[in-house]
Amino acid sequence: MSVITWIEVDLNAIEHNLKTIKGVVGSETKILAIVKADAYGHGAVKVSQTLEQNGTDMLGVAFSWEGIELRKNNINIPILILNPVLSEQIEDVVQHSLSVTVNSLDIANEISITAKKYHRNIRIHVEIDTGMGGAGVCPDKALHFIKALLLIENLEIEGVFTHFNSSEEEDKSFTYEQNRKFKEVIKQLENEKISIPLIHAANSAAILDIPDSYFNMVRPGLILYGIFPSKYVLRNIELKQAMSFKTRIINLKQLDTGSVIGYGRTFEILQQTTVAIIPVGYKDGFSRCFSSLGKVLIHGKRVPIIGRVCMDRCFIDVTSLPDVEIGSEVTLLGNQGNETISIESAAELIGTIPYEVVCNVGTKTPRKMYKPTKKK
Repeated sequence: MSVITWIEVDLNAIEHNLKTIKGVVGSETKILAIVKADAYGHGAVKVSQTLEQNGTDMLGVAFSWEGIELRKNNINIPILILNPVLSEQIEDVVQHSLSVTVNSLDIANEISITAKKYHRNIRIHVEIDTGMGGAGVCPDKALHFIKALLLIENLEIEGVFTHFNSSEEEDKSFTYEQNRKFKEVIKQLENEKISIPLIHAANSAAILDIPDSYFNMVRPGLILYGIFPSKYVLRNIELKQAMSFKTRIINLKQLDTGSVIGYGRTFEILQQTTVAIIPVGYKDGFSRCFSSLGKVLIHGKRVPIIGRVCMDRCFIDVTSLPDVEIGSEVTLLGNQGNETISIESAAELIGTIPYEVVCNVGTKTPRKMYKPTKKK
């Protein structure tokens, strides 16, 4: 089937970013690569295969079905479900050898019963809530909880972690405080001679800015895909954006002064203008917030979106491009010629975060996964 709007995912960029991250955190620090939300819209199966082939130690997903999908596609490295699981999910989790985040002794006991039935041990991680306010165990209850888990059969406490809630912000004082609380819990465990193999806290922003949070495993997410989490993090490493968003022109027309464009008549033509139509809209995850604000690349040059982004089309002013034609390729995100529209800049333009841009676009648009031929 021919598509005229698509996402390109450069798997070589994923490889490059992983190697770059390894260079930052050091060879002794393990990598738990976050591939939830379909690898942030990049395609979890192909991305996970690439990560596995390049030495990632573990993959992180949000829900059990994401991990099961990876297992069914022959991903064999450990996979951690970062959210708690429900009773009805336990059988599938055990059958597919997924690691589980546990915050309830009742669920832990249910996992134990099912694991025993299948003659298996299930690896579990414990989240310490140092300030996220989510599903983790409070620091003052962590030691007692972990001691109770150690008494439950067929469970192996593989890891303990915390989740930073504002490490990408300019003021990182709360993140430092979260890290301090987490280290106190680790110290309590050490004092009780409780050895847990994997200790992890650092997300993408903390990998860039807070080396003291590395412990022996880190959890890169956005930076794996070549995207910096915010303008407030260090940019002293080279990342390559893996995702590009492309389409083609399906119509060209001349509009005279006084004409209006699109729904709501929000854009009036002030001089004779060549208008291109591209078959992209908010149904494809391209935000309506780009209306009369965003730009796209055609023939390596930036041209503006005019009028409102519709459900399945946008209007582009291509008056400055005399050689444009129906079928010309249009880049909404990514590189074309010497110009780039980065995902970070697009997110900043419309007042959102890069995570939302890639997840919205990536889940609704056909993908082309590729590995460009490397130059010798």
